[in-house]
Amino acid sequence: MFKSKRMKRALVMMLIGLMVFVMAGCGNNDPAPQPGGDETPAPSGGTLRLVIGSGPIGGAFYPLAGGMAAIVNENVDNVSVNVQVTAGGIENTRLIGSGEIDFGLTASDQAYHANNKSGMFSEENLELESMGAMHASVLQIAVAKSSGLTEFEDLVGKRVAIGEPGGGAEVGFKQLISSGGWEESEFDLIYLPYDQAMDQIADGLIDAAVVYAGLPAPSITSLAANRDVLLINVNDDLKEKLANDSPFWVVETIAAGTYTGMDEAINTPVQRILLNVRTGMDPDVVYEMTKAIYENLDQLRTYHASAASISVEVAHNTSIKLHEGAERYFREIGNIE
Repeated sequence: MFKSKRMKRALVMMLIGLMVFVMAGCGNNDPAPQPGGDETPAPSGGTLRLVIGSGPIGGAFYPLAGGMAAIVNENVDNVSVNVQVTAGGIENTRLIGSGEIDFGLTASDQAYHANNKSGMFSEENLELESMGAMHASVLQIAVAKSSGLTEFEDLVGKRVAIGEPGGGAEVGFKQLISSGGWEESEFDLIYLPYDQAMDQIADGLIDAAVVYAGLPAPSITSLAANRDVLLINVNDDLKEKLANDSPFWVVETIAAGTYTGMDEAINTPVQRILLNVRTGMDPDVVYEMTKAIYENLDQLRTYHASAASISVEVAHNTSIKLHEGAERYFREIGNIE
């Protein structure tokens, strides 16, 4: 009798389990693809869920990522983007390059070194592609207009402040020295914070100061409030040499009038933040997201002031390969022939 009841109970449980399995198979659930997988286009009425890596709360990356997520969600059908808080560009590079998240913000040099297995990523197997260039950090070499210094070669033998040790100003200026074929000993290099360097230009104690920041840099603006200033120009020859040595630096034109006394446009190295994507993303999805973001830059600029320097005209100039979908968009608008 006991065995009979136990067998009946087991049979009932098996039937219930079979019914649950059949009902699940007949449902219309739309599970979200996991980041890092080769997703297929979302079915009709379904949603493709993607993750964008941002940066720490309080930094520029976090609101920019939130703005791009909002723009994509509003303008691209059947795609939903969620923001993941990260430690910033280095972590984003690893997460995108390993396929753990779908896209996000990194520095140009970080993406370049990841794809080339060099620098801090020399021991890692990472692979990224780019959706386009975003806001810029500009290597600005400020001098008093009265100094008569205008070209980079004019700085040989001069006293030049290069920011804090290990900072972007030092790295960029020393890269120009190397690319141009000079020795560091041919310049009188001094480490000074930006504000102190501007004070010393005003007092005639140094000849030039290097600032690595967005435009306009507050320290240079402060100097320009009291005297006319210029930014040093990088000529075409040095531009070409720099491009051969360090493709993550791009020489761009800084407009006349950026600072008081700056009557002519100049060329100087710029390193842009990139919006990068994991390999394997659907080209149609990437095309639609790229189009949505770059055609709604006015909206993105309301999320953070740094977005003011995003330029669709140079967005295709990236230190790593453009994703097929992004390249299609930039060809469509005439950036790429």
